[in-house]
Amino acid sequence: MMADPTISIAIPTYNRSAMLRDTLACMTAQETDDLFTYEIMVIDDASTDDTAAVVREIIAASPVPMRYIYGDGKGYTGVLNKAVAEFCGQWLVLFDDDQLTHSTWLKELYSVAVEQNAEMVGGPIVLDLPEETLAGLGPVCRDLYGESPDVRNPEAYAEKPPLPSGGNRLVHRRVFKQVGPFDESMLTGGCDRDFLLRATDAGVVMGWAPDAAGRHQILPERTTYKHIKWYSLQWGCSFAYIDRKRSGMLKTTLSAMARIGQAVLVHIPVLLAAKLRGDRAKVLDRQALLWRTVGYCRRTLQMLAPRLFAQEQFFSRVEFRRAQENTG
Repeated sequence: MMADPTISIAIPTYNRSAMLRDTLACMTAQETDDLFTYEIMVIDDASTDDTAAVVREIIAASPVPMRYIYGDGKGYTGVLNKAVAEFCGQWLVLFDDDQLTHSTWLKELYSVAVEQNAEMVGGPIVLDLPEETLAGLGPVCRDLYGESPDVRNPEAYAEKPPLPSGGNRLVHRRVFKQVGPFDESMLTGGCDRDFLLRATDAGVVMGWAPDAAGRHQILPERTTYKHIKWYSLQWGCSFAYIDRKRSGMLKTTLSAMARIGQAVLVHIPVLLAAKLRGDRAKVLDRQALLWRTVGYCRRTLQMLAPRLFAQEQFFSRVEFRRAQENTG
């Protein structure tokens, strides 16, 4: 048995055995050039498909140490904290089970961390979609699917790269000691962004590896109107929760009111104009922003007066785990 690895790669997964197989094929093929050692952890959020059998089959043939850890179904945030509790390396990499990458991806992340003395390093996320599908998605919807902003506009981020994204992130062990775990109360998603903002506030040194790109595979059923609505509502809910944590209830309430004004004065007129022009991408973007406003305001009301505006059915429907179950 080898000594503790330099890097532990955590792959959270839930009912995606076919996609996971391809992701793990990428993970086991990483080049190290003897600069580091690494292990792979598959953190299963209580899948009901054949994930366990698939992972055990891959472990048997893997040239890289790999562990299968079965979770308790607490959801994505609970799985992330399971990874934080279980990893052995000095560095933890978080990579999603519906992503692919190239053989020098991990080396790129690690090299940037060393060269820039960074405690957290991210790489771009590229959407793995047909060109005709991408053409029908505007920047708001592309953000929803995780595309890094520098992919669309690299020149704008040449001097100041974006912050590390949740699904392609290398984090040093000391960051978790300094910042703490992911917030498991965030059932509607957003725990990645919350953790990143807390790390930024704590002065964690960030790095960016432009050549460590991940390709986000998106199934056709996840590009539907229904999925965009679900995800937009989740974002709105999580943004309100994070704003309350960071700025307090008063500022969050004022922000909700400002968002309503923006929806009426900007988003709705632009949406109507886009519909008249037949601009599907802009229509979807403005609808996504309106749904985000709805999520933000409903979450604000719930935090402001939890007994009066409990909205239990609504928040149950937009939980991150529930949305994944319904959209694939």
